[in-house]
Amino acid sequence: MNTQAIVGSTIIDGTGSDPVVNGTILIRDGKIVDVGSSDSVVVPPDASTIDATGKFTMPGILDAHVHVTPNQDVPNDVRLNLRIGFSAINTLRQSLGAGVTTVVSIGGGPAAVELTNAIKAGYVDKCANQITAGVVNASGGHVRGRHADGPWEIRKAVRELASAGCTMIKTAATGGFQWEHERVHWPDYTEEELTALVDECRMRDMPVAAHAHGHEGLKYAVNARVHMVHHGALIDDEGLEAITKADLYFVPTLFTTSVGRVAKVESPWTKERMEAAYPIHREGVAKAHKMGTKIALGTDGGPGDAMIELSEFVDCGMSPMDAIVAGTRNTADALSILDRVGTLEAGKDADLLIVAKNPLDDIDVLQVQDNISLVMTHGKVQTTSEEMKTYLDPRLSGPPRLIVRVNADA
Repeated sequence: MNTQAIVGSTIIDGTGSDPVVNGTILIRDGKIVDVGSSDSVVVPPDASTIDATGKFTMPGILDAHVHVTPNQDVPNDVRLNLRIGFSAINTLRQSLGAGVTTVVSIGGGPAAVELTNAIKAGYVDKCANQITAGVVNASGGHVRGRHADGPWEIRKAVRELASAGCTMIKTAATGGFQWEHERVHWPDYTEEELTALVDECRMRDMPVAAHAHGHEGLKYAVNARVHMVHHGALIDDEGLEAITKADLYFVPTLFTTSVGRVAKVESPWTKERMEAAYPIHREGVAKAHKMGTKIALGTDGGPGDAMIELSEFVDCGMSPMDAIVAGTRNTADALSILDRVGTLEAGKDADLLIVAKNPLDDIDVLQVQDNISLVMTHGKVQTTSEEMKTYLDPRLSGPPRLIVRVNADA
């Protein structure tokens, strides 16, 4: 058995519990087997040790909303798809280096499934874990993907994406900022259609993320009992109360209306809508936190933007500990993978960060690359700072060579 021990650090386990000073995390074959004070955890003599004295160990951050690749309606062009694939690998590697250990490819669809599988199998390394979401949306709706109208066509679309390997579905309950013709208050689907989509997904254990900014469409999504409402940039008290009462997750993606993001937007109508939403978006998140709404993390951004989202949470009134719980435990729960990741507890995958400075004192330290001392997934050290590079094994130890059989003359 491969046994490792991370010793000497302050452990922030993602549950919201008080940190453990001078803690030890024992890992065996990629799984956490014990967490506690150094006095309480017995380290076997054959264990390899990572000395994290003076540092801080926490679960890897999860980002529930990243466009790793374009939405699934990309033309069937081999060269284009190769470029998209290489770009996706780069995005996931940069994400991992920034401390984000799980990323949802929010609209990748069937084309992104093989990259997810390759990362799981170890054929592509040093990448954040990827969850592949397929898109089901109304004709002419906000998001592009598998267009389907009416309850039975929607059910068929979900079945197709599930059989193609997607493990999550994204839809749109309202319009958005992106397209000139649309209006944010327009519903994309009727409540009946959204209910059919969610019902079909629940039968297949597929979480549903609904793009919704507010108004009637958001109410439809809540009544349909989607797992997560993403964005909510124009959310009002009624919408927040509905999400909270239904015990759903709110994934606000504050990064979408952040000053830095809006400054880079080229379309004048999109920029105007985002700027108008900026104060409403943050007021909504502040109210949600005070109400006890379940909040999880997604960005609609790129590598490392999850760390900006954590800072935005704190600016909206969360403590750094609350923000970390939102970006780890809560997001794993929203994605239905809390049994595997999201907290540093026995039985979980060893997906974690070692951080040079205390994020509970200043959450902004997570935005500084040099402070991310070590990133581990499934018990394997994937990337480190210069100081800790001795723990990075340069040897190739991947899976057996992949053999792809094609038709050929014999």
